[in-house]
Amino acid sequence: MRNQLRGQSAAAYAEPAHTPSSSRIGSDLGSPHLINSKLKPPLQTMLLVERASLIASLDTLSQRRLTLLCAPIGSGKTTLLSQWHAHRASTDAIAWLSLDEQDADPARLFSYLIGTVRSAAPAFDAWIVGRREELAEPALIDSATLSFIERLNQLDAPLTIVIDDFQCLKAPLLVRAFDLMLRRSPGYVRWVIAGRCMPELSLGSLRLEGQLGFLSAEDLKFDSPQIVELARGLCGRSLSMHEADCIRDRTEGWIAGAKLALLACEQPCADGLESFAGSHVEVARYLGESVLQEQSPAVREFLLVSSVVDRMTGELCDALLETCESQAMLEHLERAQLFIQPLDSHRHWYRYHTLFLDFLRGSARSDGAGRLAALHERASRWFAEHHLYEEALQHAFASRNDAWRGELLAHCTAQWLQSGEIPEVLRWSERLSRSEMLKEVAVCRSYIAALILCRRFDEAAATLRELQEVRGDQLDPSEAGSMRLLQTMYAVLSDTEGTLDVEDSGGLPASADAFLTGTLLTLQAYMRLRHNQFDAARRVAIRAREILRHAGNYGAGYADVVASLADRAQGDMRAATNRCEEMYAAVGSGRRNPAWMNAATALAYIRYEENRLAEAEALCVEVLPLLSVASTIENCTAAYVTLARTKAIAGQTEEARRLLDYLHSVLEGGTHHRFLAQVIGEEILLALRSGQLERARSVATEAGLIAMAGRQEWNQPRPYDEAWERYGAAYATWLIATGRQAEATTILRVLRDAARSVQYVYRETRLEALLACCLWQDGQPAAAFDALDRALSLTRGHGFTRGVFDETPALTQLVRMSIEQRRLRCVLPAHYLRKFDNVFVDKPASRAEISVRSPLPLEPLTDREVDILKLLAQGLSNQQISDHSRITLSTAKWHLKNVFTKLDVNTRTGALVRARELRLID
Repeated sequence: MRNQLRGQSAAAYAEPAHTPSSSRIGSDLGSPHLINSKLKPPLQTMLLVERASLIASLDTLSQRRLTLLCAPIGSGKTTLLSQWHAHRASTDAIAWLSLDEQDADPARLFSYLIGTVRSAAPAFDAWIVGRREELAEPALIDSATLSFIERLNQLDAPLTIVIDDFQCLKAPLLVRAFDLMLRRSPGYVRWVIAGRCMPELSLGSLRLEGQLGFLSAEDLKFDSPQIVELARGLCGRSLSMHEADCIRDRTEGWIAGAKLALLACEQPCADGLESFAGSHVEVARYLGESVLQEQSPAVREFLLVSSVVDRMTGELCDALLETCESQAMLEHLERAQLFIQPLDSHRHWYRYHTLFLDFLRGSARSDGAGRLAALHERASRWFAEHHLYEEALQHAFASRNDAWRGELLAHCTAQWLQSGEIPEVLRWSERLSRSEMLKEVAVCRSYIAALILCRRFDEAAATLRELQEVRGDQLDPSEAGSMRLLQTMYAVLSDTEGTLDVEDSGGLPASADAFLTGTLLTLQAYMRLRHNQFDAARRVAIRAREILRHAGNYGAGYADVVASLADRAQGDMRAATNRCEEMYAAVGSGRRNPAWMNAATALAYIRYEENRLAEAEALCVEVLPLLSVASTIENCTAAYVTLARTKAIAGQTEEARRLLDYLHSVLEGGTHHRFLAQVIGEEILLALRSGQLERARSVATEAGLIAMAGRQEWNQPRPYDEAWERYGAAYATWLIATGRQAEATTILRVLRDAARSVQYVYRETRLEALLACCLWQDGQPAAAFDALDRALSLTRGHGFTRGVFDETPALTQLVRMSIEQRRLRCVLPAHYLRKFDNVFVDKPASRAEISVRSPLPLEPLTDREVDILKLLAQGLSNQQISDHSRITLSTAKWHLKNVFTKLDVNTRTGALVRARELRLID
């Protein structure tokens, strides 16, 4: 006999009705009662926090054929759907079904499906044919599914079917049935499915057709204001925004976690939010019962073992578990929404939710310390093999293998030392006890070198002594050679020895570490630079670079910086520029490490000197945030001073002053007299540019400059010292501004002669230019023009850099006057004036006045071209010039053509007139 099961109301399903051609339902199928609560949203989840924005999102998404809500347990899926149901149920037909594990029975599932649709659409009429045991057959399930779809197609009004806890539906035949329903149901039927994992449905075509909506765990998270509202509704507590932020950060917005945190804080013995973590007893109980215990033994093992690391890949988990199926497991965990999330779009790296990770680690500790130590070692070796040294060391310290930890730390500190990551060397080395460090000679060597390079000299000396006392007799020749290098590095950089005679290879241990050898030579080059031995500094720096070029960009770049400073000191700005540009080209596209910082800081100053201010400022702005991570005093001073100058030029005086004030505070606590003198000079100049004479006097007084002048520090010749000279120049600048030119002239001549005595052209140029301005304001124009000519001659025909103008008030006006009166013996090329047009354009005379009143050569004439010009002045023909100069006629014509082009003339007569105007010939 044909048995039928027909859809009943949501109230009871005890006695199904009969169609005219059927008898009463058979006892084999039974007459199941529908549990009424499964056919409507649960009441207890309705309130606490109103989620208006998500409800609006669901309103939009639910217009598509399928909307998915996939998130872990406790994420608020049911609560959100309940609120949305209450929002829409009065106007829309919405069928609700909450699934559970018992709904794996096909007869039960279809009974509930029919019942829930009937509750929202009373006209719906469907039945299931067959006995209960027969309905498990694929053919009958397909038949029931098609019958259900056919009846849906007979409805004539829109309907939304909500299925909650879809993860309970695991039988492939039933999942396939839902797949068929989604594809075949009429267009006015919408489906909303919520579950803890992604359903195994065919979603590709829906996604391509734009018929799939999706809300994830990320969408469902609580933000801080919602946590404040939750606290008010859950426990009547008023949270501060700081407390709410703390809960949000610790729970990552997971709603169940936020509730547990709030409830835990209400306990009498609660330690507060600071102690709340995944190991909290309530969190552990919740996650243990609701998540971990529901997993298979294989999944539980994977979760506990992989919790050893903060982030994971399939390969890493394979190494931990000694298997080869971890990538598939990670993908399974992601689909199952087991508190795991990918860290990249390629699904390569993953991490667990913070609370879940803490819970897993607490559970893993019960397996014993020995197993954990072994897992940490496996993780450490995998990270080390993949050059992820930070994580490798974290796990090495957590393992119990001291030998492996020492081997890895020695390798890492050596690598970091060579790349200039000095803070990393110090941070990880200092995690060892003192006795442990002294046993690891390679680690200790890198540690001492790092201490020396960051100028922690007392600690470096103490560690050197301890190492010598504890391991002196046990050092092999290579280690002993490295110790000698370290001792010399300490002596050179701390300036405890006046000798710099270790330059020759005979003075360097042959078996010593190459990086330490090259670094020592670089430090010696730097010390020679400080002692004004510029040729020797350049020579030693170039030699150091050759040794260091195979050890990475940091050491070689540091040597390049020293060589460029030597070039600059002797007035060869072109060579200095080329070195800095090559150095930056090697690292500019890489990560922002110390090698990049060295190159960027050096290039920023070069760009400033070239008057390319926007580029200089951009580099400084990028460098400054990194200076606290790893920097030298040289880099710090150069970056802050350069940025302060660009700010001052842009009229941002207060910002420039703040930069200098901060740098001053950094420098005055140490022994950095040379850099402090530079900053004090900058502060005085900035005050004078702003017309704040009293502020300039205050800076000079506080720095002791007036007291030094009272002792006549700068009135008598003495060996050149840069700090002494910069203080004197700053004081002289202040004297000029207050009308005391005669005193300033005396000081400036002493300072200039001192700089000249050591061939410090870079500083001599500035002092000569300042002296020219002082003489001009003192009413000595002839002497002023002579000094200006001498200053320009030191620039090798390239003209003053931007720094000379900024360090010398009134220099622009003096240069302008000398051009107008044709008093310059050195020719300034037109391209130079174009490059520095913004220096002149804001001054009393306009740029047009300069170019019209004193047209200049487009570029300097060579010595050969000047000789040709002199022969031309004697009235010689082209052939006679050729014979006299012993060059071919075509070459003579080529030189004459260049002369005419540079002087911007077309005739011999015009060339001679212009040459006499510019004093190129008598």
